[in-house]
Amino acid sequence: MKNLFYRLKPESGIAYVLHILLNALLPVSVLLLVRLNFASLAVALVLLAKWRTVAVKPRYWFTNIRANLVDIFVGLSVIAFIVGTSNWYTQAIWTVLFIVWLVWLKPLSKPLAVMIQALIAQVLGLVAFYRAFPNSSLIVGILATWLICYACARHFLGVFDEPMIRTISDIWAWFGAMMAWVLGHWVIEYLFLPQIALILTILGYGLATIYYLEKKEKLKANLKRQLFGVMGLLLIIIIVFSDWQDKTV
Repeated sequence: MKNLFYRLKPESGIAYVLHILLNALLPVSVLLLVRLNFASLAVALVLLAKWRTVAVKPRYWFTNIRANLVDIFVGLSVIAFIVGTSNWYTQAIWTVLFIVWLVWLKPLSKPLAVMIQALIAQVLGLVAFYRAFPNSSLIVGILATWLICYACARHFLGVFDEPMIRTISDIWAWFGAMMAWVLGHWVIEYLFLPQIALILTILGYGLATIYYLEKKEKLKANLKRQLFGVMGLLLIIIIVFSDWQDKTV
């Protein structure tokens, strides 16, 4: 279904220009709605933009929604970041980045591009959720983290035709949920990054890079040790320099 959609997209001429303009119109509309204090309408607009996911027989709805979760996470995250600041220039930057996502990055289908899509969606999704809902209940945080990690892992692994895609996605989602359960008792941020988002980002980027290089037969033993070493060092720095007495819930 996804490959068929890419074949049907206009690739040149007026149709292509209109396609680009329509994609760019969504972020601009989101910005205007937020500026007018209609953030809920902006959320509804992002969700309505995925109308194609349900424009099929109901038995395909779950599969289509799951395939579009990464795009939905990015859209909702951008809304959260725009709402979270009153600075016009910052809001404009997020709008431009959203346009770049929709017009350029999201349509790409090569393995490296899909990996970047999944990792960006996971980072933005986790940061946006924990910044927008810092006082959410522990169970809500666990479920949100599980869903974000699962959808992004599945999006990434799908481009490789991974035979164990469900198992690996479940493992990563379970790990993210366990991290949310453990770290959900502390509210710790580094600049604007919640600790859990930072840890899962480091591990996610590192493991995804190792997986990608392994599939491309470019992973050498030396490089693997270096990647694991960097991940371990960064995690140690985070753990050692965290103020674990900061805030508990």
